[in-house]
Amino acid sequence: MIRRVSALLAVLALVLTGAACTPAKDDGSGTAKALAAALTAHTVGDVSFDKPGADVQKELTELAKGIDPVWPQVSVDNVVAGDGDTARVSLNYSWNIPKLAKPWTYKTGADMKRNGNAWTITWTPEMLEPSLKAGERLKIDTQYGQRAGILAGDGTPIVTDRPVRIVGINKDGLSDAEAEASANALAAVVGIDPATYLAKVKAYGPVAFVDAITLREEAFAALDQGQLKAIKGFLATPGTMPLAPSRTFAQALLGTVHDATAEDIEKSKGQVVAGQTVGSSGLQASFDAQLAGTPGISVLATAPAPAASGASPTASPSPAAGTVPARVLFQAAPVNGKDVKTTLVPTLQTAAEDALASVKTPSSIVVLRPSTGAILASANGPDSNGYNTAFLGQYAPGSTFKIATSLGLFRLGMTPTSTVSCTPEFTADGKKFFNAPGYAASATGEIPLTTAVAHSCNTAFVSQFDKLAQDKLADAAGALGIGMTNDLGLDAFTGAVPRDSTGTEHAASMIGQGKVQVSPLAMATLMATVVKGTPVIPQLVDGHDGKSTAAGGAPLTEKEAGDLRTLMRAVVTDGYLGILADLPGAPAIGKTGTAEYGTDTPPRTHSWVIAAQGDIAVAVFVEDGDLGAVTGGPLAKAMLAAAAGS
Repeated sequence: MIRRVSALLAVLALVLTGAACTPAKDDGSGTAKALAAALTAHTVGDVSFDKPGADVQKELTELAKGIDPVWPQVSVDNVVAGDGDTARVSLNYSWNIPKLAKPWTYKTGADMKRNGNAWTITWTPEMLEPSLKAGERLKIDTQYGQRAGILAGDGTPIVTDRPVRIVGINKDGLSDAEAEASANALAAVVGIDPATYLAKVKAYGPVAFVDAITLREEAFAALDQGQLKAIKGFLATPGTMPLAPSRTFAQALLGTVHDATAEDIEKSKGQVVAGQTVGSSGLQASFDAQLAGTPGISVLATAPAPAASGASPTASPSPAAGTVPARVLFQAAPVNGKDVKTTLVPTLQTAAEDALASVKTPSSIVVLRPSTGAILASANGPDSNGYNTAFLGQYAPGSTFKIATSLGLFRLGMTPTSTVSCTPEFTADGKKFFNAPGYAASATGEIPLTTAVAHSCNTAFVSQFDKLAQDKLADAAGALGIGMTNDLGLDAFTGAVPRDSTGTEHAASMIGQGKVQVSPLAMATLMATVVKGTPVIPQLVDGHDGKSTAAGGAPLTEKEAGDLRTLMRAVVTDGYLGILADLPGAPAIGKTGTAEYGTDTPPRTHSWVIAAQGDIAVAVFVEDGDLGAVTGGPLAKAMLAAAAGS
């Protein structure tokens, strides 16, 4: 009995062991998941099809060419068993097409047939898209809406489509030698690098038009038309581009655009495509998405070209050559861009640029409206060479910073009538400080703080360095906007005052030297804050939230602002800015500044003036100038007069 039971158990064990070693049949789910993964990667891998895998891979690769780098995510919806050893896989497709808010989604499927314990997929184009036919290929077409403009503060267009000429060489009919000669001749006439253009001409096909430069109509008209016409293959095609009224108008603010380059396309990871206009710099770049809008997208099925006579019937079909209309599988209409409205006043911007036109060193003028913080004009002189000196310059402010120092002294208990000592020289921690050459002897001795500001007595302010700590000086500057954080939509330097300067460096800070650094925009903000009596947040783009935060320290009070205005009025009535005294309208106020820099003997100087009249605040900066009053005074007067006239 025991022997019979043991034998039965042994047989049962063999049966169970054999059952455990037999692999379970795939119900189709595993193969379906492998298919979805292969389609997502458009790589066949180990999936078994009813035709050679290499042929399926070739078909997938050809299908992907016209739509690369866009490709869908594919997942399994379900697997439904059919008659006998067949099943139908339902697949979910989701195409994340660049710049479209929602993906293109649909369902399609594939048939499977059992092959032993595995499955074989029946390859058909419908597996990729339900209506796709044999030989068809996928293609993406992009349609662009209207790129929006950049507007002035009153809503009138600043940047809008303006006529241009696209100048180049048409190679059709030219020999290689003629094309080379024409390229060199054209480069000389339009002023571009001949080697670079010649390389471009050689790289293009034998009948291509090779653009050299795009010019405004007026710039094209100024070229020697006779020389152009003598160049074989010369061609100038009309077009439009979003442009400002002139080449230099607010150039550093507005920026420029260009046709997307290969580098733009690569960096964008599909967000930028060939033929798209993109912002190069300035507001055109920082607000590119808003200005460009959303491109329209069409996903097309292109038909194969008719087979050539004698062609092999088994040859792979090629994409359509334009003989058969493409079918639209999916379409999203383009959305036009939205205008960017600035705070600029074109007449003031032009006046500022005209005022700086003859200045032979980097320079800038910034005009603010204190009541709103609106930047009405921001101009850079021609020697800034396209650099945004007004926003990005980092310079010692010189005596214009004495307004911040005066606020610090007010917070120690001083008033405009408090007495300070103005001596010919003052030694601070072993370093001698002097007044500017030609300083009025009548304004020396024990004088009111108002007189010290009006005549810009250096020694009077340096003598207070041991009373006004560096961190308190930094707090006072912060209360006037120096060092705030504020996103204007463009990069901007709002100033920096060190909190840890000591000794002679601290003494130099009292008169805007040492390590104190500002931009012209920062000083226009300081001036506007004094006028308004509360912090002014500069604004360049209407509705753009700069998420500003103050630099720190106690905020400015109206009493303090009133006392600062008293000091700055004396600069006009009794000091270096008498040139502003005869301006009609509200009383003008201001402050001059001359900041030494470099190692020359005598040192070179930055020239500054900050001034205001009514609801207008101005900062003038000239990198290499004379005394602030001499160089900047006339420029400030011109801008206040222009603002009154606008």
